[in-house]
Amino acid sequence: MACQQETLDEIFSVLDTCTPAQRERFLLFALDGYTYTEISRMCNCSKVAVHQSIKAVREKFLKFFSQEH
Repeated sequence: MACQQETLDEIFSVLDTCTPAQRERFLLFALDGYTYTEISRMCNCSKVAVHQSIKAVREKFLKFFSQEH
């Protein structure tokens, strides 16, 4: 249980470094399973903007977890 809480804390700490748009788009994709097209419609932005947001968040996660280990 403690390990799960620690992992959640780490995830939230990375998400806290994201812009609101990045966080929203990433969560819609990763948790809710929406496609880039669906997210672009919901957020009134281009698919390219969705892709860039999700890519930026993924890079933050990779950087964070590569520094941890």
